[in-house]
Amino acid sequence: MARRTLLAHTGIALLAAPVFAALARAQCTPHGALAFRSPVTAAPGLAATPIFANLTTPRGIAFDGGGSLLVVERGLGVTAFTEHAPGCAGWFRSVVLADAGLTQGIQVDGPRLYVSTAGEVLRFAYDEATRQVSGEPVTIVDGIPPDGELTTRPILLFPSTDPTHILVSSALATNIDPTARNASSGRSQIRLFPLAPPTSNSSAQDFFSGALLAFGIRNPAGFAFLPPRSPNMWVVDNGASIDNVTGLTAAFVNDNPADELEFVDAAAGAHANRFYGFPDCTTVWNPRADPVGDPQFLNFTTGEQFSLELQPERDNAFCQDPKNNVPPRLSFQAHSVPLDIKFFFPGKGNNAGSSVPASWAGDAFVSFHGSFDRTPPTGYGVVRVPFAGLQPAAPPASQKGYTFLAQATNLTSCPGTCIRPVGLAFASDGRLFVSSDSSGELFIISRKT
Repeated sequence: MARRTLLAHTGIALLAAPVFAALARAQCTPHGALAFRSPVTAAPGLAATPIFANLTTPRGIAFDGGGSLLVVERGLGVTAFTEHAPGCAGWFRSVVLADAGLTQGIQVDGPRLYVSTAGEVLRFAYDEATRQVSGEPVTIVDGIPPDGELTTRPILLFPSTDPTHILVSSALATNIDPTARNASSGRSQIRLFPLAPPTSNSSAQDFFSGALLAFGIRNPAGFAFLPPRSPNMWVVDNGASIDNVTGLTAAFVNDNPADELEFVDAAAGAHANRFYGFPDCTTVWNPRADPVGDPQFLNFTTGEQFSLELQPERDNAFCQDPKNNVPPRLSFQAHSVPLDIKFFFPGKGNNAGSSVPASWAGDAFVSFHGSFDRTPPTGYGVVRVPFAGLQPAAPPASQKGYTFLAQATNLTSCPGTCIRPVGLAFASDGRLFVSSDSSGELFIISRKT
């Protein structure tokens, strides 16, 4: 593995000079100075407010203990955004780490910063006061299959405080990847790894040595726990593009298959190592998308499983048996492309003002990156998924289990310069922060004041 050499005393990894120069320039954006590149509509009672622009593919985001928002700018590294920094009456952007190989995963645990590349998970010593890393990175996990169509590699510390483990995901090699049905492939799965003490000299753990929690999740793009210290994990997953599947019409695949919200029990035991269907099984969103061309789905319901018939033995009956295939707990409209999920837990001081409503405590919030192959486009926004206790409030067959909080106003113009949400993070005051990669923006969803 190639090590990343750090510039002495700066905490910045070596990059090409022009890239380093672009990152090294600290910037300030005053409050209220920006407008969205393309119009955004917020739900009644809410406001969507851009706070920074012209970023380089912002993806995963997380708050540190000092209240700074850390952002993976893919192709550049990690930057920090601090409100009311000295000399900046707005948001101040500074460099944390320059590394063009970082993808999306980011987690912060006090003096430790975790990030992912296509093939590994790294830990840095981190100082939240200076917003800098120092020393050489420690490789926590390596050997993740580094290739394929999607290489974002989300990660998650468990539990959320005083973590003892880290979850690491992998994705598919191809759109419909036949190797993913085999746990031994390392594709489209989530694995759990123990964390060695920061002072330990333990060697990196191979990806295939991790405890396999779930496989056959096509693209486990984001995951979160409810409650935070429980093993009850909720995962958002993207359905396959099935345009070239024999026997399906263009009208049907325009509105199928659904994207998914999955439940994964992260506790070791009987519920570990479960199969979630990919590549053989997928999910109906609109069974009446083409009643003439594809009448075989008219008796299906939203959320029901059907087979892509890649293997004769893995037919509809196989896919509909939960002993073989874990079905989604809730479905999202086809081609929405969910990429992150966070739960809202109100704390002191965030039940009023700019916080999202305290009555949304325990609800899930999901970023929809948006479609590239649907007419008209869908997604390009952030949604709220109401939960009742520890389950989505809507039944699995519902198409109304979520509502948009913010969305691109003119979907027919998307992608263009529309928002394409990726990362989500709640600040301590209850505001919801969002990264938008292709538009290069950071914005906030909050109560309108």
